[in-house]
Amino acid sequence: MKDNDQQDAIVNDEIVQEKRDSTFGMFKKLNDIESQQKAAPVAPVAFPNPVILGAASFSCTDFILSTVNAGLLPSTVASGVIGPAFFYGGSVQLLTGLLCFITRNTFGLLTLTSYGAFWIAVATLITLENEGVLVFGNDVNMPIGILAVGYAILTCYLWLATFNHNLTLCILIFMVDVQLILQSFASFGVISTTAPGVAGLFVAANGWYFSMALFINENYGKHIMPLGDPQTTPVFRDIYRGIYASS
Repeated sequence: MKDNDQQDAIVNDEIVQEKRDSTFGMFKKLNDIESQQKAAPVAPVAFPNPVILGAASFSCTDFILSTVNAGLLPSTVASGVIGPAFFYGGSVQLLTGLLCFITRNTFGLLTLTSYGAFWIAVATLITLENEGVLVFGNDVNMPIGILAVGYAILTCYLWLATFNHNLTLCILIFMVDVQLILQSFASFGVISTTAPGVAGLFVAANGWYFSMALFINENYGKHIMPLGDPQTTPVFRDIYRGIYASS
């Protein structure tokens, strides 16, 4: 009987030891896995592309103004662009341009901050004129006209830089420049506002497509909506070669 008790005690001790070893092994394995996870490099989270929002805000505000200029809406609602110009097309776009500094996007930094400031300037001029703070009299449109001339010059060299990006952006900036030139003519009384209004509708459509393509492609992680390559497109390819050859 005593031998049997000793054998049972030995078996119990072995079972307890196995459980201890098993428990220790489990915790050791968990610790090893945790150590490996801590040692493994964590992939950096990509910063959201602020250009997507910037292009959308620009397009929406330009669309609102262009519907009035093109005669699709009565001129009495022209002041309705002030709100979007101050906030969506102005402040939001200005912020997205500053965020391009973080993403090291010099083109976006210059373009979006400049156009954001443009809409804020337009809204400010209209507001001050309506409130009687600034009185331009018969020359009421000239401040907008000279502002459009200055931005047409800026947009011209922005367009030259788009050949190193994509075809959609290249066409968009070109159309913006055309709209600004037509707007300056309309502001100085050379032509009616219909021409810059129609051009602005094309700009808004192109800008929305550009924003949507960037958003959809980034959202799905693959190229679904094409943006095109100006370096392989006829006419644009020749312009690019001319720019590249002169550099």
